[in-house]
Amino acid sequence: MGILTVSDTREKITSKEIREKFLSYFESKDHLRIKNSSIIPKNDPTLLFINAGMAPMKKFFTGEESPEKPRLCNVQTCIRTIDLDDVGDKSHLTSFSMLGSWSIGDYFKEGAIKLAYEFLTKHLNIPNEKLYVTVFAGDKSIGLDVDDECKKWWKEVGILEDHIVECPMEDNFWIAGETGPCGPCTEVFYDTRDDDVNKYVPGGYFDTKTRYIEIWNAGVCMQFNRNLDGTYSPLKFKSIDTGAGLERLTMTLNKMSSVYDTDLLKPICDKINELANGKLSERTVRVLTDHTRTISLILSEKQAPSNEGRGYVPRKLIRRCILLTTKESVKDFDYLSLYNFFIDNYSDIFPLIKENKDFLLSHFEKEYEQFNKVLVSGLEKLDEIKTKGNNISKEDAFDLVTTYGLPFDIIEDYAKDNNFLKKDDESSSF
Repeated sequence: MGILTVSDTREKITSKEIREKFLSYFESKDHLRIKNSSIIPKNDPTLLFINAGMAPMKKFFTGEESPEKPRLCNVQTCIRTIDLDDVGDKSHLTSFSMLGSWSIGDYFKEGAIKLAYEFLTKHLNIPNEKLYVTVFAGDKSIGLDVDDECKKWWKEVGILEDHIVECPMEDNFWIAGETGPCGPCTEVFYDTRDDDVNKYVPGGYFDTKTRYIEIWNAGVCMQFNRNLDGTYSPLKFKSIDTGAGLERLTMTLNKMSSVYDTDLLKPICDKINELANGKLSERTVRVLTDHTRTISLILSEKQAPSNEGRGYVPRKLIRRCILLTTKESVKDFDYLSLYNFFIDNYSDIFPLIKENKDFLLSHFEKEYEQFNKVLVSGLEKLDEIKTKGNNISKEDAFDLVTTYGLPFDIIEDYAKDNNFLKKDDESSSF
């Protein structure tokens, strides 16, 4: 994460403390604390899993239903698999806890920005100079100009003008799914350095890979509904959806190098290293940590692995784990001990993993046993193909899938890892 400024001398804070500070703060601002919703969406065919705190509340934003109060807050468990290949780096996860607050037809941009700034600087004690914010740069295709209103309020609360970055639609216009409430957003980033390496210069490159890390979406300004035909229509009233990933915020506040160093994930990493006798690479340990949590959460909802739809996600993640430990020659890795460890130590946060422990463990064990047999024979065949050249033919792939039962995505992963096939290689037949 780079060199942190000497002036940033905050004490370490646990994820539990951050969670409670967040909820208590917004309660003090007249927000009603609501329960965490199931990760399985209800009556929403556009989502496999709840991917954001606002997802269970879509009908509040459209006016189809009314909330108990117009101001709400909670900590929502979310699952996203769009960044699966990035899992294992310092900040990407498939499951995470989202701190969220909402204004439904109540305050809008001014209120959201003032609340976010006060919480970050006064309650989490983050120095103002460490904060950068992004605003929507506008998009002619939907008839929106630069979000000067958000820029105005950020400057008024104290954000430096050269710390305000205009970003395009793909970065600062948020949509929960294929259709539904949406709008421009404004996000808060933390500067992890105090030198000039990749420092943002107005109009220049905003380095969110190595220097600036997003810690808060201060507001999706819900003012449109995205329709099935891709058009946008105004909502009946304007609302605010804010969110912050608990793992990333815990990492940042404690000056850690990755989310896997936080108290939310490090115990799982340590257990994996113990079970593998330290033989697994750091990246693999991180992927197993993330996937263990996500698989457990899905199975705890009594969603069994399957070949399609929602059930394919835990199946794919379980298979990825088995493939990783097999590739790194850690045979007979004790997954059941790992899952029991997770259940014993995290049921206070995720009560369903204990409540549905038998379902979780039995379905994992069944999936593991079935796929492990397939994998051993399939990988032996792949290694045999590898000795013959640098290509997997269509015939090879067909044989691996139909005869050996090896999933196509596993074959693709193997090909990538062994530099078999490149997309620009026209001679590739697979």
